[in-house]
Amino acid sequence: MRNKLLIGLGLAAALATGLAIAKHRNGDMGIYLDDQGNVVGSFVVSCDGVFSYEGTRTSNFVVNGQLFCHRP
Repeated sequence: MRNKLLIGLGLAAALATGLAIAKHRNGDMGIYLDDQGNVVGSFVVSCDGVFSYEGTRTSNFVVNGQLFCHRP
């Protein structure tokens, strides 16, 4: 029983870590939020995968747009 609990906790931690460092996709646009939900920065990933941002980067972000990228 204890082993199953440890495995479950390990998987949950791995999932949470994966979500925290999730990469943005090419063409994504979005905003960074502080702990109170205020916008503190913005970002864009070009269609070629070049990431740029303004303001403050936080772990709380919302993707709220997508560039029209030509797909091969």
